[in-house]
Amino acid sequence: MSESIFFNQGDAIASDYDHAAARRSAQIFKLNHETKGGLVVAKNADGKFAIFYEQDGALNANSDAAKKDKYTVLERL
Repeated sequence: MSESIFFNQGDAIASDYDHAAARRSAQIFKLNHETKGGLVVAKNADGKFAIFYEQDGALNANSDAAKKDKYTVLERL
């Protein structure tokens, strides 16, 4: 079962059309920075993969979600 979360694309830690490249960028980021929470690998409707801090996402359609793009969460890091 897939989970959809709304994220602001500008909050992405890394993004790429290649899943492996986006995930590799996230792993490098995680090694070099102290993360303030979990990271998620997500994909938007255009096929672009992005890495976000999990707490930056809006779980439901509220007023914040209107400013954000819909992503499908693929995995948590």
